[in-house]
Amino acid sequence: MSQASDKIARRVFSFCLILAVLGAGFLYGALATRKNLFPAPQLEFAYDMLTTLGHNDLTSHPRRHHLQPSRGLGEGVVVNEIGDDGALVFMAGFFDDENQARLVHRDGSVMRKWSLDYFTHFPDAETRMCALATTLNVDQHGALVTRRGEVVFNYEYCGTVKLSPCGDVVWTLNDRTHHSIVPAAGGGYWLLGRQRWTAADAPARMPPFSTSATDQEIKEDTIMKISEDGEILLEVSIPQLMRDAHLEALLTANGEDFSRESADRGELVHANKVAELSSVYADAFPRFDTGDLLLSMRDLNLVMVVDPLSWDVKWHQTGPWLRQHDPEFLPDGRISIFNNNVYRTVYPDEVLDLSTPPVTNITAVDPESGEVEVLFGEAPGQEMLSAIRGQHEIRPGGGMVIAEFDGGRVIETDAAGKVVWEYVNAFDADSVGEITNADAYPPEHFETAWESCAGE
Repeated sequence: MSQASDKIARRVFSFCLILAVLGAGFLYGALATRKNLFPAPQLEFAYDMLTTLGHNDLTSHPRRHHLQPSRGLGEGVVVNEIGDDGALVFMAGFFDDENQARLVHRDGSVMRKWSLDYFTHFPDAETRMCALATTLNVDQHGALVTRRGEVVFNYEYCGTVKLSPCGDVVWTLNDRTHHSIVPAAGGGYWLLGRQRWTAADAPARMPPFSTSATDQEIKEDTIMKISEDGEILLEVSIPQLMRDAHLEALLTANGEDFSRESADRGELVHANKVAELSSVYADAFPRFDTGDLLLSMRDLNLVMVVDPLSWDVKWHQTGPWLRQHDPEFLPDGRISIFNNNVYRTVYPDEVLDLSTPPVTNITAVDPESGEVEVLFGEAPGQEMLSAIRGQHEIRPGGGMVIAEFDGGRVIETDAAGKVVWEYVNAFDADSVGEITNADAYPPEHFETAWESCAGE
């Protein structure tokens, strides 16, 4: 071979090699973006940080996922008409510059706190459900304290953890659990899961969402039950149970074309709560039975009750609530709902627009008549506004404990709707830390005494 021919061959080889490397890089980049593999989340984090330097310095940037504008309502306990009743108020949210769960006395002093660090609780980066740039790129959503003083909680779409009273890991569940976790009457917990798959991988799995057979990711929420040890006992698809109940019309009532070129909506329902009907309240609900499950689907403005054995839908209602969260069975035979009552149009860049009227409320619906009543949120002194999330727990005697997520507040009311205790999670003069979950536990909730932990 001549020298000229040899040079041409080397150049052709080099050119082909470069094309192959670029092609492989492009294909991996597409796969990494779709599957959230390295370095996609790290690059997204870096880009996000660089484009927000005008508003956040490098050290404060990760916090922005957990802060909202302050309404100037004070700091710590701002209302306490209860005094010291011995109860411990549980809060989970953004405290002390970290994801944290804590128990506080009525005066706001901290009795116990747990640092919720995703990287610590799921130390193997290769097997973590979520590939994140920092541990503050996730928060917890769904949390409770057991009678033994353990904390059980979800990292949103990234896993569930049980911690001992002193913060040691009891078990972890590395799955896409999210939003809600409640005790099951027979032991274990009810919670929500999520399966993620592409339409191209299973075109016949969930028509018409998957019929296009594109590479769009489908997010299919599930009902999960786990044991006391964190083992999955069952998992049932919420969209599939709706289809089986002949509610496909509800599932697809969204104005989308469902063309063969696009799956249109990748997130099918956005489930955000599962709750179990206790035997104590069951007699108040003529059409329901002990153990029936109450579900909320934000994207459909839909609440429904299902049988946990046959998975038949026993009741459902769409609205008048909007983008709701956290339905609960009430002792009087109604269902209460945290009615966000706004859209994300009031949430530019995930920051609440404080000029928005405070229209969030707690609504009750009678499943027999469909009649609706606002229980809290319309009277003076009851103003709330949370574009996303939110929770409420029913207290003995008819009061409520409310977590107003975007307001960074915990509110406790009496049966008449009067605010008798209120806590504001002030971060600084301009911001509050978000609070995802709250409850108030009387002394008798705990079956063992609290022991000192190392370092206390």
